[in-house]
Amino acid sequence: MKWIVGMMVFLLTSVMWGSDINFDGDKGNTSVIKDISSVEVPHAKYGVPGEIRRTRDCTRFTVGPSDNEIMTEKVNLRSEEYRTECYTYYVPGPNGQQIPQQHCYETLWQTYRAKVQLNIKARKLFPWEKETFEVCLEGPWTYLYQEEVGYKYKVEKKGYDDVLYILYPEYKIAMNPDPDGINYTEFSYNKDTKKYTFKLNDKWAKEYAGEKVKIKIELKKEIANWFDSSLGSKEYVFDVAPDYSMEFSEDELEKPENNTSSDETYRSNERLFETKGYYLKWGFSRIGKISKDKFIDKGETNRVQK
Repeated sequence: MKWIVGMMVFLLTSVMWGSDINFDGDKGNTSVIKDISSVEVPHAKYGVPGEIRRTRDCTRFTVGPSDNEIMTEKVNLRSEEYRTECYTYYVPGPNGQQIPQQHCYETLWQTYRAKVQLNIKARKLFPWEKETFEVCLEGPWTYLYQEEVGYKYKVEKKGYDDVLYILYPEYKIAMNPDPDGINYTEFSYNKDTKKYTFKLNDKWAKEYAGEKVKIKIELKKEIANWFDSSLGSKEYVFDVAPDYSMEFSEDELEKPENNTSSDETYRSNERLFETKGYYLKWGFSRIGKISKDKFIDKGETNRVQK
């Protein structure tokens, strides 16, 4: 019975204190229980304690043709590991509540270091080809990336802090052609025949023997204080040779299909604009197995007058 009576007294006391009764005799206060449902309680800001962030350090190796295997220099890499640490503090909130807040920050936890080196076994590259590899250290791990290569390689990794990547060539892969492999030697206009002459030189004709090359040209008119006008384009395909020569008139060119409003404005007021000359925009691509068929934009030629 004493235990039951004691529990009843405790519950009654808890109810009285929980009701927030006004004992100050303030008759103006008509609310016995305060309504705090409309008060926005700030939320605690939590981080991710123990979260790990690692920096990455990379080095790039670029290697060209060689008759022997290649051993690159050793390069030192460094990676830092940071961990998030947090602590909780309290700020005053509504009705005297204490609201937990969390402050997080990064601390340097560990530093990793490694020396990296490549050993590329003997393989054959063309004179203009270069391979690019990248090795990165992130945390305790190193990674090898083959950015631009001329072979499919089998890779063997040796060591941990002193890492050696050994690359064994398995078979050849076509790379991009040399942008400077073909250059123009002449662009001229013959007023008697009303034809243009365009001549090129191929410095890798011997290496590409038996393959083909595609030349694309676009004849442009340079107009003072206006947009240059396209007079047409044409493509030529040649067997690879030391020199290429093209002779053409404007009538032989494929005319542009779309006529823009600026072209129409120019044609209707042609006498108001000065023609500064004619030139070619041109480029080439290789056709065959030695190189990729990537189009190489060679830009513009000199200007000629009609």
